[in-house]
Amino acid sequence: MPVSGRPFAVVTGAGRGIGRALVDELYSRGYTVCGVVRNEADIPTLCAVNKEHVFAVRCDVAEASTEANLHAFIGSLTNRVDLLVNNAGFGASGYGIDGLIYSELDNVLAVHCYGPIRCVRACLPFLRKSQRGVIVNMSSRFGSLEWVATGTVPHTEATYPYRIGKAALNMLTSCLAVELQSESIRVLSVDPGKVRTRFGPQDADTEPHEAARAIIDLVEKRSETATFIHASGEKVPW
Repeated sequence: MPVSGRPFAVVTGAGRGIGRALVDELYSRGYTVCGVVRNEADIPTLCAVNKEHVFAVRCDVAEASTEANLHAFIGSLTNRVDLLVNNAGFGASGYGIDGLIYSELDNVLAVHCYGPIRCVRACLPFLRKSQRGVIVNMSSRFGSLEWVATGTVPHTEATYPYRIGKAALNMLTSCLAVELQSESIRVLSVDPGKVRTRFGPQDADTEPHEAARAIIDLVEKRSETATFIHASGEKVPW
């Protein structure tokens, strides 16, 4: 079991981009971290950060087996989880309603909706043992119904599956926040901003480590729940 005095965090999509930056940021702040990766090749690199306080497990959140496998792996490490970050993401290629590909919609929902549900169910027994449990769902400004409907975010910059997937994730945030509020478990949807990653926008202006730092600041320095919030701290309309 990790040192009991260290908070314990679980981060999905931890192999690269924001996920990897979150692992590094959390470890630097004294957390023990379990990184969830889709490719086994990413495991050695993550564990090399610190063999006593950074662990990695291969789970594809789109697979039904993730719930049981992740629960068992976490249970082998700790009896408490203080933070779950559902960061794993997946995009689509076809734009507009005519370009929508059903199989891509299925894949995006599997990762952005079913995946977080599986990870929450895997972690919830451990989150309930924390005195400050937090669930962060990594969303996007393109998941805002208001901003999409008003054209605040250009429809040409995101596919239907991506926008639908992030909107579904935001609904999951709302549902969980209401259900878990009496247990003092906070649930947030976070828009990390325009981050320079493989799938980031062309006008990205934020490095992954900067986004990671801002997101963990939200976790540690804010107290709200049932909120859709930008990494900068500004609220985003649902």
